Amino acid sequence: MTSNPIPRYLQEKRANFHELFYDLIFVYALQKIAHVLLHTDKNGTLSLNTFVVYILMSLFLWLLWTHQTVFTNRFGELSPKDVAFTIVNIFLLVFLSNSFYPDFNKTFVPFMTYMSLLYLSISLQYLLYIPHTQSKSDKMTCITSGLVALIVAILSIIGLVTPPPYQFVPGNIGLFIAAVGWVPFRKYLVESPVNMMHLVERYSLLTIIVFGELLVGIAGIFNINKFDYLYIFQFMILIGLFLTYWAVTEFYINHRHRTVGFKLSYSHLIINIALGGVNAVIVFSCSDKINRLFEVNFMYGSILLFFIGLWLNISYFHDYYKKMRLIIAPFILIITGYILSLLFVNYDDVLVITSAIVNSTIALIYYTNKRKLKRSDIASHHN
Repeated sequence: MTSNPIPRYLQEKRANFHELFYDLIFVYALQKIAHVLLHTDKNGTLSLNTFVVYILMSLFLWLLWTHQTVFTNRFGELSPKDVAFTIVNIFLLVFLSNSFYPDFNKTFVPFMTYMSLLYLSISLQYLLYIPHTQSKSDKMTCITSGLVALIVAILSIIGLVTPPPYQFVPGNIGLFIAAVGWVPFRKYLVESPVNMMHLVERYSLLTIIVFGELLVGIAGIFNINKFDYLYIFQFMILIGLFLTYWAVTEFYINHRHRTVGFKLSYSHLIINIALGGVNAVIVFSCSDKINRLFEVNFMYGSILLFFIGLWLNISYFHDYYKKMRLIIAPFILIITGYILSLLFVNYDDVLVITSAIVNSTIALIYYTNKRKLKRSDIASHHN
C-alpha cells in the first residue's frame, strides 16, 4: 500500500543561494528608491510629488519581486534553466536600480524598459513550465499568471512609445493589473497554494536584508570622533522594530498555513515602505533644516504603518497568538509616544528617545509573549 505524497505546500522547501543573491540586488534597488525620501523642499518637508513617486516606484518594484518569488515558490527548481533566468534577471535589476532619480521624468524611460524585460522573463518562465504541470489548477495558475505578467510587460512597452503627457497611463494600468490581475483567477490559486514555509522565509530574509541596509545607512551619521548619546536611541529605533519583526515571523506565524499568499505579500510591501520612512526620519534627526512637526508626524506615521503591516498577518498566526491585546497595547504605546513628541516638538532629542522607547517596549511585549508560550509548551495551539 503506497502512502499519499506530501502536498507541495507542506513540503520542506528552503531558499536557494541564487534566490538570495537576487534578493540582495533587489534590496539595493529598494534602497535606491528610498533615497528619494531624503530630498526635502525649502519648507523642510517632503513634497506630495516626491512621496507619490516613492510609493509608486516601491509598488512597481515590490510587485515585480512578488510575481517572480511566487513562481519560484510554486514551481521553481534548482535547475540550470531557473538559475539562468535568475542570473539574467539580476543583470537587468542592476541596471533598473541605477535608473532611479527624484525626477521621475528622468527615470521613466530606463525604468519602464527594464520593467518590461523583467516581466517578459516572468511570463516566459510560467509559459515554459506549463508542459510540466501535474494538475488542472497548476496549469491554470501558470497560464493566468504568465498572461498577467505578459500584459504588464506589453503595457510597459506601450508606455515607452506613448507621447507626453499620457506616457504614464499605460504603466499605471500595468501596475493595477500586476496588483490585482490574479484576483479573478483565485479559484485556481486556492487549489494551487503557496509553500508557506518557503514564502515566509523569502519575505523575512528580504526584510532582514533591508534592516541591515538601514543600519548601514544610519552608520553614516555616527561620528566616531564625537560620540553623542542619541546614537544609542537612533540605533534602538531600528533594533526595536527588527526584534518585533523577528519574534512575529519566527514564532507567531504558522508556517504550515494553506494560503495563496496575497496578504503576506502586501503586508510586507507596507512594512518595507514604512522602514524607508523610519530610516529617512532618523537621517533627518541630524539636520536642522527639517520641519520638526513634519518630522514627528512622519516618524510615528511610519512606525504605525510598520505595525499595521505586521498586524495584517494575524490570520496566519497560531491560534494562541490571535489576541487583540497584542494589537491594543502596542497601539496605545505608539499614540502615547506620538503625543509626548508633539508636546515637546521643539526639543530635538525627545522624538528620537520616545520612538526608541516605544519600539523597544513593543518588542519586549512580543518577545515576552513568545517566551510564555514556549515555557508552557502549548503544543495544542500549533496548527
